[in-house]
Amino acid sequence: MNDKYVSILIVNRDTIFGTLILNPLKRYPYGQVMQSTGGIRILTFALLLASYFGSLFFVDLLAQTDTVYIEEILIEAKQTDNLYRTNINAESLELKNKHDVGEIFTSEPGFGVIKRGNYAMEPVLRGFKYEQVNVQYNNGCASSNACPNRMDPAISQISPEEIEKIEIIKGPYSVRYGQTFGGVINIVTKRPLKTDKFKIKGSVNGGYQSNGANIYGGVDVLMADKKYDLTLNVGYKNFGDYKSGDGEDIASSFKRIGYAMKFGYNFSEKHRVQLNWKQGFASDIKHAGLPMDAKKDNTSLLSVDYLGTNLSDLIFSLKVKAYGSDVDHEMDNELRPNYKMVHAVTPVTATIYGGRTELGLKFSGKDINYFGVDYKHIEKDGKRIREVYINPCTDPPTNFDPPKVFSDFVWQDSEMNDMGIFIENRYQVNDNLLWLTGARIDMVNYKINDPAPDFSEQYNDNIQPEVHLDISANTSLNWQISKKSKFQWAIGRGVRAPELHEMFINHFSIGMDAYEYLGNPNLKSEINYQTDIRFDQNWETGAAFVNVYYSYLNNYITARLDTTLDKMFLPCKPPLHAKRFENIDKASMTGFEAGFEIRFLKKFTYMLSMGYTYAQNISWDEPLPEVPPLTVNTSIGYKTSKFETLLSSRIAADQNRVSESFAESTTLGYAVFDITFDYEPVTMLEVFASVTNIFDRNYVDHLSRSYKNMDEQSLYYEPGRSFNFGVKFKF
Repeated sequence: MNDKYVSILIVNRDTIFGTLILNPLKRYPYGQVMQSTGGIRILTFALLLASYFGSLFFVDLLAQTDTVYIEEILIEAKQTDNLYRTNINAESLELKNKHDVGEIFTSEPGFGVIKRGNYAMEPVLRGFKYEQVNVQYNNGCASSNACPNRMDPAISQISPEEIEKIEIIKGPYSVRYGQTFGGVINIVTKRPLKTDKFKIKGSVNGGYQSNGANIYGGVDVLMADKKYDLTLNVGYKNFGDYKSGDGEDIASSFKRIGYAMKFGYNFSEKHRVQLNWKQGFASDIKHAGLPMDAKKDNTSLLSVDYLGTNLSDLIFSLKVKAYGSDVDHEMDNELRPNYKMVHAVTPVTATIYGGRTELGLKFSGKDINYFGVDYKHIEKDGKRIREVYINPCTDPPTNFDPPKVFSDFVWQDSEMNDMGIFIENRYQVNDNLLWLTGARIDMVNYKINDPAPDFSEQYNDNIQPEVHLDISANTSLNWQISKKSKFQWAIGRGVRAPELHEMFINHFSIGMDAYEYLGNPNLKSEINYQTDIRFDQNWETGAAFVNVYYSYLNNYITARLDTTLDKMFLPCKPPLHAKRFENIDKASMTGFEAGFEIRFLKKFTYMLSMGYTYAQNISWDEPLPEVPPLTVNTSIGYKTSKFETLLSSRIAADQNRVSESFAESTTLGYAVFDITFDYEPVTMLEVFASVTNIFDRNYVDHLSRSYKNMDEQSLYYEPGRSFNFGVKFKF
């Protein structure tokens, strides 16, 4: 916000926070609101502070509204006073018109994206990847990949069409939603606003993309009454192989159909229950960056929430959540060149369930506290079945008729349990200074129920990990220097226990290379000591921000090429050795994000943002692997009430800082330009069009590599030019 004024939109005048006696169309001075609305309970107070202090630069920098929506909502407040939390809002998501959640992050400062195909892309935050970034949906629901190659990361199990907004916390500055090491990505799905009478609205959409002959479509329905609300979403995608800028076919096709339902019931103004259920069914997924392709990837997710508010003068909120997810995944090598020698199929499963309970207490008008406990259970199982027809390691090669059949341990029926306790305090020191502190303790234990004999032998039968007792903490200050200037500082200790693949994977090619990986049950939890400093400046026609950070890492987990560890499968073919997961004693990351926005001629906006991370393995005296290069995102846009267009560019520098021990290769930089159009001729109709990679640039992203089991032994090139069209009918 540019000044100390807030607008209050009263969705339900007799809200769960008390009866408000304010004109919803008037803008009130911040101080007047705080002095005159004694009926607003403490959570409203927190939301108003969030509106005042929370003017972080979102994906559109100043595009977020300053309206505070006071409604009976589980946990999806429109803004928050958490440090370094930014939003990707619904308007931005619609204009980007992305069809994979991971791809949304390509234009976010500080992010890179790992692509293994055209499906299930995965964001990398400042160099933190995989479970180093805490991905969840609807503030507390977790899932996990069943595929050891991460063909199905948790973020891929949500469809972009379901999303209302995406919240991002950069750094270990959250304790309320599980272990947080490098940051949090919280995906909030759509829900109707509360209303006193029955309302229904929805949309039907469809579109086509020329590069790959891709088609997609979907239906959204949102309905609500005073007592209940219901959201339904159905989506379909059929994408083909795309062509690179040089016209090379890249194996990337997939099919997916999914649906989601969210049902909420308000027992009273103080009590609400909400049910979420979703399923996704993907098939025939080609992964140019992996050793196999997915025949199927089926996911089911269920969650139940309870929210109690204003339960007493002391207790302003009680939140209870239970959730579960099941992932059924199968991959094979039928379309790969080595299929003539071996037929391999790997059916794997992942089951995740857990819950959380959180109590919100107000000890005074300036002192808000959250106390809670959470639990998460993950179990994974599956084996690879190989029918070997030819052994190429003999001279001459040996043919088997009938083929020899082998069963390889993948997950070894492993389990992980995480029980956490947390506390967070938000203290309003004065009108311009907010102080946040938080701490959590996690107790993490593991089980390996079906160990492979060779895995046990590798570690002298000492394969049962010790219990990990992990302590995380953070503190931060938000200082509103003036009406248009803000300074923020945070310091935190984030701890992450090793994941199951880091502990127990057994000679399986899970990276974007041909190396086998071996888990290590003796791994320690990795620790991130991080500090961020951020300054924001607003003015009448624009805004700017700069954020610098430093991270000191203990026991950082990575995979190292071990020349004492022979490859188990096809030992005659390079590479001859395997990678083993190890802890790095000392490592560091430092970098920045910065950006600005300028509005001119009333309807034009120019934006530029950039991010860079310098990551160093101090113990091994080399760079950390898989870190995005310096990246700049810039755009110029034009917007009226019915028409919007955006010309954008993503510019990446060369990445020459690579890890020798990881056997990582350098990549060249690139610049890619896109243009998008959005036209709404009438209220019920919206038309989209775009041209991506306008100049048909042939390029490779540093985080996306090809696996050398494709028909074309080449780098994994990104899509060339594509003409895209879409239409949405609204009712």
